[in-house]
This record gives sequence, structure tokens and C-alpha cells, in this order.
Amino acid sequence: MTAAGRPILDPATGRTVTHVPDTDPPGVAGAVARAEAAFCDVWADTSPARRAGLLRDLGDLLRQDRDELAALERLDAGKPTARAAGEVDFAAQVADWFAAAARYPVGETHPAGPGMRTYTDRVPVGVCAAIVPNNYPLLLAVWKIAAALAYGNTVVVKPAPETPLSVRRLVGRAGEVLPEGVLSAVYGGAATGRLLCEQPAVGMVSFTGSTAAGREVARRCADGLKPVCLELGGKSPVVVFRDADLDAAARAVVTAFTGNTGQVCVAGSRLVVDRAVHEEFVSRVAKLAADLKVGPPGEPGTDLGPLISQAAADRTAEVVAQAAARGGQVILPPGRSSVLHDLDGGFYVHPVIVDRVPLDSRAWRKELFAPVLSVATFGTDDEALALAHDTAYGLSASVWTADADRAERFARALRAGLVWVNTWGDTQETVSVSGLGQSGYGRELGIHAVEGYTRPRAVWVAHRPGR
Repeated sequence: MTAAGRPILDPATGRTVTHVPDTDPPGVAGAVARAEAAFCDVWADTSPARRAGLLRDLGDLLRQDRDELAALERLDAGKPTARAAGEVDFAAQVADWFAAAARYPVGETHPAGPGMRTYTDRVPVGVCAAIVPNNYPLLLAVWKIAAALAYGNTVVVKPAPETPLSVRRLVGRAGEVLPEGVLSAVYGGAATGRLLCEQPAVGMVSFTGSTAAGREVARRCADGLKPVCLELGGKSPVVVFRDADLDAAARAVVTAFTGNTGQVCVAGSRLVVDRAVHEEFVSRVAKLAADLKVGPPGEPGTDLGPLISQAAADRTAEVVAQAAARGGQVILPPGRSSVLHDLDGGFYVHPVIVDRVPLDSRAWRKELFAPVLSVATFGTDDEALALAHDTAYGLSASVWTADADRAERFARALRAGLVWVNTWGDTQETVSVSGLGQSGYGRELGIHAVEGYTRPRAVWVAHRPGR
């Protein structure tokens, strides 16, 4: 931290592009106080139709600012231009979805005797704190902001300290359409997040990030009995049987472990492959991965940009070296001898496969947030399922087979919040997503998001008082 604020680095070059000061304790308290006032004075009594219209306006702003927002995501998150622009498009779709959801009916009317009406409805929690990670800064912020606003809450959002620029722009622009205090932002690292969680007026916290940080959020909120939505880490399996479409499966596996340079909570970072096709399939995956272009995010044709920090790149190299020292077979692109890629001072790594990985190694067990694929083999369906479940996480899983019965059995048996059969990575704003185990709890997107951002209430209305 400098007198000018926290340096924001371009991960493609390692250079400082700007400074953003951390929000101090009075600033955090002030943002929450303004959000509480906006909730009580304006937003709680804003009709669903009016909230829907304002969320549509927010979606329009995202579309209008698409190029600028994508450029900011490229600058501080290192995202290739096409990927960043696509994420802005998805964010706009999410705003549109929750604009519609704001007017969906919720609650039930219950049977009652004469002179009595009994019903349940849902009421907003008040001020929602949205804490966002560095891998999808804008998109995940909008997932949380749009849902909270749709159901009548106000929001204080905290972007990750490395990637505040697109969220700062969004909040500034949203002030042109939303009432004052309805959406605001605070900035900084873990200390700012702790302050935000501990504010008495915060009614719930929606957090996306590491499992370790999620536990800390839950502990901080426990004293105030505040509900939390936690979307945490993953170490997701892709299970490939010998009867699968191996070409399609190989393409999916490469996307699963290299997409967003591996910085994806649902990344398919563990390949569980049938021994009968192991050598052939790993060879296909390695060839496809080697064809990907690692390079500057603004350069046409770049597939993999940098990792978020030098520490992340160094950690990746360390984990791969440890696995190799214990017998794992490291496969790098041809002509490369190191995971690290020296390019303009940026935080680049090559995609890497660790075949026959030791099952007690960090490469197999820990979320790396890097383009590293760990490979294990199986001989039976039971062994495949056991390897898929050889993790404390339960965020996502994918299975590839031409056997309809096996596909159905694995879809039922896999312990994960998202299960893909003969596909990987499908996500849409209309479908609610969640994790199991150490991957957290609570729902994002879709109709079930209402459960996190509202509370059910039972109401009895006597039309004949004293009956």
C-alpha cells in the first residue's frame, strides 16, 4: 500500500496501472449506513415493476459500456478481449433475467376458516454485502447485485483487491439510474471484508472465493446470526469412459482445465479416465492443449492470458514440481521445459498435464486456480466413482459415456452441485447453481436465488376480529 492507495497491477506485464485506496472503517460503516437508509426510505417500498425497469436499465448500461468494461477486465484481470466481452454480455443477460424475476409470484395462500386469510410471502433482508473474487470480477458482482436488487434489497459490493476496476465503473454508472445508496462499493482486502461482514446493519453476506476465506466469512457472520451464501472452491472431476466420443471429450477436458487460464471454481482439473483408452486420450488432450496460444490479453488469437499474480504463477510451478518429484509424469507443450512462461514480465504459465499423479499430492487434492490437469485411471465403474469422489469439494463433475444407463447412474450418484453428462461448463442465468461439501451452500442465479436474498414470512389476517 502506498500513499496513493493499493497498487493495481496489470498481470500481463507486472506493471502498476493505477492505485485504488482501501476503504477505511468509517468509510465501510458509512457505505452500509447509506445502504440501510436507502432501503428504509426508498427501495423497500419500490414496486416490483419499478425495480424490474431499473434492472433493465442496468442491463442496458452494461451493453452500452461493453467495450470499456471488457478493457478494464483485460487490464486488471488479464482476460483476453473476447472472453472479457463475452462475460459482459452474460452479465447483461443476468440483469435482464432478474428484472423479470422481480415480478415472479412467490409465496402461498393456505386454507383457513371463515373470517381468516392465511398466506406466506417473502421479504427482503435489507442490506446485502456482496464479496466478489478476482477471476470473474464483473460477472459475479452482477450475479449478486441483480438478485439482491430484484428482491428489494440494497447492496454494498466489495470487489477483490486485485481487480476493482470494472466493478468501480459499474457502480459509478449505476448511480445514474438507481436511487442514491441502493448500490455502493467498498475496496480493499480481507480486512475490508471483515469490517463489512461485522456491520450490524448488514442483513446477509454473499461470498464467492476460496473455501478458507468462506469459513472466515461464516465465522464472522455467526455472532450476528447473519445468513450467508458461500460459493467456494472446487477440484472437479471429468470422468471419461472408453465408449465416450473421445474427440468431443478431449476438447471439453482442455476447455475445462485451461478456460480463464484455469482460474475457474468449476474447472475440470482432475481427469479420471478409463485405463483402456488412457494413453490415447491423454495424448489427444496434450496435443489440443499445446495448440493453445499463451499471450497478451489484448493480442488477437490469445487463448490463455496471465494468472492474477506472480505468487499464483510461482505456486503453480511449485505444485507441479512436487508432483513430478513423487513420480507424476509432467507433460508440457513441445519445446517447453518449465511451467513458467517468461513473457513481458507478466504472470504467465503454460498449460500442463500431470499424468499418473500421486493421489495424495497437492496437484490432485488442492484447488490450484491454474491450467493444471491431474490424471488418474480406473478399471471399473465403482473405481471411477470413488476417484471422482476423492475430494472434500463438491462443486461440479462431468461424465462422458455412450451408455445411457451408466450416464443416468452417474448423474444420480455424483456428489456435486453441478453435473454435466457428455458436456462441460454449461451455465445459464435461468438455472440456479450451488455447491456441496467444502464447496459451500446457497444458490446463485435462477429461481432459487430468491431463497438467499429474502426470508419467508407467515401472515394471518383476521377479517372478523375476536372471532
